[in-house]
Amino acid sequence: MASIQTKQLEIANAFLSRYNAHDVEGLAELFAPEFTYELVPASLPAPEGKFKRNKDETLGLFKHAWEEMFETMVYLPPMDVIQGEDAVVWHLKSDGMMKNGKKYNNEYMITLRFSGEKIVYMKEFVDTKYVADLFAA
Repeated sequence: MASIQTKQLEIANAFLSRYNAHDVEGLAELFAPEFTYELVPASLPAPEGKFKRNKDETLGLFKHAWEEMFETMVYLPPMDVIQGEDAVVWHLKSDGMMKNGKKYNNEYMITLRFSGEKIVYMKEFVDTKYVADLFAA
């Protein structure tokens, strides 16, 4: 029988796969009802001025980005994976192309926190300078 940490790592990897497939329903299955998404750092211009979102708001944000902002957008395989009790932390990059023709190759630290086999929290720390420069241009 797989340990809960092994199962949580499997769920984290499923998150990456479903995110890259732009599978909103699949992501919804992984998130707990009380799921919270947080974008950091606070110096970043947050979408619609919101740094924290609930499950439905997060899924809506992802869907909007995939449909309205990006031609393509995927997270690349993590360069580093750290797993603790009820948490998985990744250092990874993205590969994407925005609808305006600009490349989107951001860098992230993403923390997923779990309650059992559900993701209850996601913190996405982005390359602030890259994002600010990209959206200012």
